[in-house]
Amino acid sequence: MMRRRTLLKWLAALPIPALRAWAQTANFPGNYSATLRDLAAVVLPSELGPTGIDHVATRFEHWVRDYRPSAEMDHGYGFPRLRTKPPTPGVAYIAQLELLRRPLADPDKDARRKAVETELDHAGVKDLPRSPDGKHIASDLMSFYFNSADANDLCYRVRIQRDTCRGLEGSENPPPPLKRGA
Repeated sequence: MMRRRTLLKWLAALPIPALRAWAQTANFPGNYSATLRDLAAVVLPSELGPTGIDHVATRFEHWVRDYRPSAEMDHGYGFPRLRTKPPTPGVAYIAQLELLRRPLADPDKDARRKAVETELDHAGVKDLPRSPDGKHIASDLMSFYFNSADANDLCYRVRIQRDTCRGLEGSENPPPPLKRGA
C-alpha cells in the first residue's frame, strides 16, 4: 500500500515541472514547519501570542496548499479583462525557508529580524503587497495576515468581523471589544 507522502515524493521526482511543483506544494511546508512558525514569530505581532501566531501560520499553510495556478481571478467592476493566477509560489517558499532555517534558529531576536530584513532586501521587497504576490514568503505571510479581518479587529481592538455578513439585527450597537488573547 502506497502512502500519500511516498506518492508525493515520487511525483516530485518526475521530470514534469508542473506536476513537480504541485507535489511539493501539496506537502507545504514539509520539513520546514518549525521554520515557518519561527518566521511568523518574527514578522507577525507578538500581541497574537504563540497560539495566535501558530494559528496564522497554519492558515497560511492551507492557503499555499489550496493555491490553484491559472485559476480565474476577479476582474473587478469596470475591468472586463480576465486575469488568471500566476504559478504557485510554494516551491519558492520552500527554498526561502531553507535559506532562513539557520538564521531563524538563532536565539538572538535582533539577529532573526535582521536575517529576515536582509532576505526581503535581496528579494527586492519595498512595500507590503495588497495580497501575497510570491516575491518572498516573509512579505506574503505578512500580507496574508495584515490584510485579514483578524488583523483589522486587532487594530481597532473590537470584533468588527469585516468580511462576515451579520445582517441588520443589532447593527445599531458598536462592535464588542476583543477578548484578551483573541
